[in-house]
Amino acid sequence: MSTSENRDRSWASEEKFFARSWTHQFYFWKLRQIMLGRTVERLLAPRRPGEQIRVVDLGCGPGTNLFEIADRCAGFEGVAWFGLDLNLQEVADGASRSRWRVAKRGMAPVRFAGGDLFNLPFADNSLDIIVSSEVVEHLPDPYPALREMARVLKPGGYAMVTTPNPRNLPEMVGYGLDRVSGGAFKRLYWKGQDEISAPPLTAQVGFGHVSVHPYSVWRQWLAEAGIPVVRCVRGPMVFGSPFFDRQRLLSGLLVALDPILDLLPGKFLTTTNLGMLCRKRFAPAPPGAR
Repeated sequence: MSTSENRDRSWASEEKFFARSWTHQFYFWKLRQIMLGRTVERLLAPRRPGEQIRVVDLGCGPGTNLFEIADRCAGFEGVAWFGLDLNLQEVADGASRSRWRVAKRGMAPVRFAGGDLFNLPFADNSLDIIVSSEVVEHLPDPYPALREMARVLKPGGYAMVTTPNPRNLPEMVGYGLDRVSGGAFKRLYWKGQDEISAPPLTAQVGFGHVSVHPYSVWRQWLAEAGIPVVRCVRGPMVFGSPFFDRQRLLSGLLVALDPILDLLPGKFLTTTNLGMLCRKRFAPAPPGAR
C-alpha cells in the first residue's frame, strides 16, 4: 500500500462519525476499561508472586482492546500478552504499535500472530486467560470456536467473551417504535451519520453480524463447550448514535445512572452487549455435549 493510500485510510478513520461521537466513546470506554480491563485485573490480582500468566486476545484486530487491558494491568509482573487475528494487516499494525510502545514508553511487549479461531495455534491446557470481544457474532457457527477456547485454556482458566445483546429493553423499545412509526424512528435515530461509518439506512440491520443470539443460547453453548459462565458482566446501555449525541441531557443522565444499573438484578436487560466471564471445568464436559 502506498504512502498516499495509508494517509487516506488514516484520514477516513478520523472522519468517521463513530470517531467523533461522545456517546460512542463512552461505549468503548466501558467496554475496554470496565468490562475487559477491570475483569482481567481482578483475575490477575489473586495470582501468586512470580507466577507466569499467559493472556490472549482472540480476534484482536490491531490490538486496540488488548493494549488498553495491558495498560490497566501494567502493575502485574510475569504476564505475557498475546493477540491473534485472521487479518494479517491488522496483526502487523498491532505488532508495529507494540514495538513503538516498547521503544518509546518502556512498556512490556504485546506479541501478535495470525491465526484461525477454529484451529488455535496453542497447546492443550496452555493459556490462563482468554479475551474475545465482539468476535463470536461474526462466526456462522461459533460453537467450534468455543470448543477451541476450552481446549487451550488450563483447567480453572478463564475466558471473557462479549457479544451484542439482542434482548435489551432499550433496543426492543426502539424496534417497537420503529414498527409503529413505519421506519420513521430509525431514520430519526441515525440522522446525521455518514456513510463512512455504516451502510445507508436502507441496508439491513446487523451488517456483518451473523450469530447474534440471546444470553440463554450463549450460556448453553458455553456450558456444553466446557467453559460455563460464572459471572455476568454488564455493558453500557448507551451505544453511540447521532440521536443520543443530540439529546445530551438524556444521554448524560443515562451515563450517570450507568454504575447504578450495574448493581441491579437482571444485568442484561439494560445493556447493549453481553459480558460473559467463563471458567474451564477441572473435569471433562459431561456426555451429550455437542
